[in-house]
Amino acid sequence: TELKPILFLKGTIHVFKNYFVHVFFPDDFHWENYLKETGSLSAPSECFRQSKIPPANDFKVGMKLEAHDPRNVTSICIATVVGITGARLRLRLDGSDNRNDFWRLVDSPDIQPVGTCEKEGDLLQPPLGKDKQFLK
Repeated sequence: TELKPILFLKGTIHVFKNYFVHVFFPDDFHWENYLKETGSLSAPSECFRQSKIPPANDFKVGMKLEAHDPRNVTSICIATVVGITGARLRLRLDGSDNRNDFWRLVDSPDIQPVGTCEKEGDLLQPPLGKDKQFLK
């Protein structure tokens, strides 16, 4: 059986079936060696477009919005903000439970204000189990 490496920056050594573990400590790890050994390329800094200043987050828990369903990105659904961490929103599609919660940044193109679908002529999926209750 071929052994496959697992790399950790620090921590304890664990034994895994068919794996050997090499624990690196901060002074031991060298990116250049790692990239060469694994035949990998580092992502150049031009790939990272994050703003130096995080976007303002004026959302509050309980607010409603329209969001692309992460399981089917062509579907736009009603979602509720159920948590906030910095510039991130924890969203729950209405009609689902916390097992399907997902996170989006406040400036994500995957979220939009209530009424955007109607204004742009897009289809808004009703909450699960409420397909006729809220129709005009």
